[in-house]
Amino acid sequence: MPKKTDVMDVEEAVVDVQPKTLIDRVSDYLTSKDWQFTKHEDRQYFSLNLQLRDGNARIFVDTFEANGWSRILVLTTFSTYVPEQKRRAVAEAIARINYANTFGSFEMDFGDGEVRSKAVLESDGYLGDEMIDRAMRKSLELADQYQAPLLGIAFGNLSPKDVIEMASRGEEATLQ
Repeated sequence: MPKKTDVMDVEEAVVDVQPKTLIDRVSDYLTSKDWQFTKHEDRQYFSLNLQLRDGNARIFVDTFEANGWSRILVLTTFSTYVPEQKRRAVAEAIARINYANTFGSFEMDFGDGEVRSKAVLESDGYLGDEMIDRAMRKSLELADQYQAPLLGIAFGNLSPKDVIEMASRGEEATLQ
């Protein structure tokens, strides 16, 4: 005699699993790096300080999600501000850097001399962990690569024309 088996309607068995929000995925990413950070959940961003090769930097990671659209914006700001008399030279160097890069850029506030690198990714879909890593790494790599040459222009005698060459120096090279 055959056993009686209950049959469940497939539609009733579907479980709605919501993926983590972008801010939660970024929080997981920062935690996985063992970085100390502050989560500003009310405004959907994070802030943290990191030591780069040639100095300190403050990082802001802004997230946005709505109606299937996502954005991550990573800003890496230098802790040193460019003196007013050197801002035009640093702006020229930043233009040269930005022209040479296809992803990521630098900005300078002419009002106070703050310099920052920026990487932003937008999607009308899901921004996965690989994309979060790409935005974070690009902003940090740009800042790490160009911090010393930009400061050499701001506080030394480096020429804006030499910024790309100076940034390609080896790990062991110094500006002295």
